[in-house]
Amino acid sequence: MPLYLKIAIRYLFSFKSKALSFMSIISILGVIVGVSALLITLAVMSGFMWGLKNKILQNSPHIVIFKVDNSFTDYESLYPYLRKVKDVEEFEPFVYFQALASDRENSIPVIVRGVPPEKDKKILGLDKRIIEGKYDLSGRNVIIGKELALSLGLSVGDEIVLISPFGRKTPIGYIPRVKRFRVAGIVDFGFFKYDDSYVGMNLENAQKFFNMKNSITGLQLKIKDPFKANEVKKELSKYIQFPYVIRTWQDMNKSLFQALQLEKFAMFLVITLIVLVASFNISSLLITKARDKRKEIGILKTMGADNNFILKVFLWQGLIIGFIGTTIGVLIGFTVIYVADTYHLIRLNPEVYLMEYLPLKTSLKDFIMVYISSIFICFISSIIPAYMSSKEIPAEILRNE
Repeated sequence: MPLYLKIAIRYLFSFKSKALSFMSIISILGVIVGVSALLITLAVMSGFMWGLKNKILQNSPHIVIFKVDNSFTDYESLYPYLRKVKDVEEFEPFVYFQALASDRENSIPVIVRGVPPEKDKKILGLDKRIIEGKYDLSGRNVIIGKELALSLGLSVGDEIVLISPFGRKTPIGYIPRVKRFRVAGIVDFGFFKYDDSYVGMNLENAQKFFNMKNSITGLQLKIKDPFKANEVKKELSKYIQFPYVIRTWQDMNKSLFQALQLEKFAMFLVITLIVLVASFNISSLLITKARDKRKEIGILKTMGADNNFILKVFLWQGLIIGFIGTTIGVLIGFTVIYVADTYHLIRLNPEVYLMEYLPLKTSLKDFIMVYISSIFICFISSIIPAYMSSKEIPAEILRNE
């Protein structure tokens, strides 16, 4: 071990002065609290974003293809191009429109989604999330979200009245299309926005109900890796161009993810201030130690130690505090993250936050960023005290001492 490092460790953990020992402990504790708080905060933000993405992917197609005009009737001509892209696992046409659902007393706005039932099982797998009844879209059958069923007081076998905005003109005015359907199943998305408004039916019924003839709203695709949606989009763009528009699940939720990413960065900056405040303790500690050790510094210089040697002694004291505090802070942070995520300690209201508990997730990138940032701040805070100590003149020190 280099001599300057031995001296730095001895100076730092010297217990002759209770005040300096207390300041050393406070400096280390400040770094520990700052680092652990920073890691936990980043894990909370990353976990919330991870949970939100999972919920969106469970309930939405990975890629959707629309047509600019309202007559998307030639969708089958795109099938050969979709089959060319190896990452595309399944695709299906769909109809997606707003309507009103009514019982005898209430009317509720709903989203009606028409799909080929067998295809849809492979894309969204709603048949696995049926909590009452069964996934049956034959004839007049529909499936509805569980919250919608509660709002209208419906159960399996009951009839639901749907009112389409696309009606017909008559001499006495505009008459909306009204049709009765039978509830065959109730689905639980785990996503309040869908549970509260979802009505699913087969594609032919949806086209008739909304007076679309052979037209559809768009094509929805399922791909092997949803996080490579943008790469698949580029590949599809080689074959499918205007007037068709390709949008990924990331495009459709872009503003939400950007807001969360910005919030995560803002929280990183705010919590980093805790480490910054702890670094002031390191600066004041090293300045105090330098004044306390002036006699020893003078003796070292008379024995041949140069300015760089003294500089290293005090820089390493700051770095040792940084290493110890950061390492313990990381261990505490990871322990809290693991326990809270494993045992689902932070419960949430799914109607507000779209998930039942808050997952905590961290990554190697976050770990490296926090570790390096903390060490760097501790190093910077040590430079000025170390520089001042290295510039002490031995003759003046020994004369005054």
